[in-house]
Amino acid sequence: MNRTMAIALTVALAVCLWAGGSALAAGTWADEIVTAATFYKTSYPTGNWDPYFEKLTRVQEGIGRGDEQIVKVEMDQFLKMLLGRAYGIQDVAADELYNVALSARPAEPSTPTVSLDLEIGTERPMSVPDHTSNTPYEGGRPCQLEGCDYWLDNVFDAGAS
Repeated sequence: MNRTMAIALTVALAVCLWAGGSALAAGTWADEIVTAATFYKTSYPTGNWDPYFEKLTRVQEGIGRGDEQIVKVEMDQFLKMLLGRAYGIQDVAADELYNVALSARPAEPSTPTVSLDLEIGTERPMSVPDHTSNTPYEGGRPCQLEGCDYWLDNVFDAGAS
């Protein structure tokens, strides 16, 4: 009984250490972008990479503090810098780092702007884009200014009974 308990305790401890070590080694998604940026800086040394690393440092600090607003703002600025090839970095490095950054950062959670509870008194007006048809059917004559009315335009419908 004691031997079985000792083996089970050893296995449980090993699993905990392995899982904890993997989590520490994984780091954050920002660390992955920093690693990629370091690689591209050494591969494409032209240009000033310091502003990029300053943004990434702010992103990492924001993640550490749990400040999602700073993370979002700094990451958006970082991506805009890459798109604009700011500070003279090469196009290939900017494109590849941009793709790495987009794939590494987590998807932003979608937050609905309005409640979806449909009850009496919760109705809201809905905006519908103004789409106009040029003809009541493909190849037909153009519609009048009031729009196309299927029945008033005398459209022949071969499938109607």
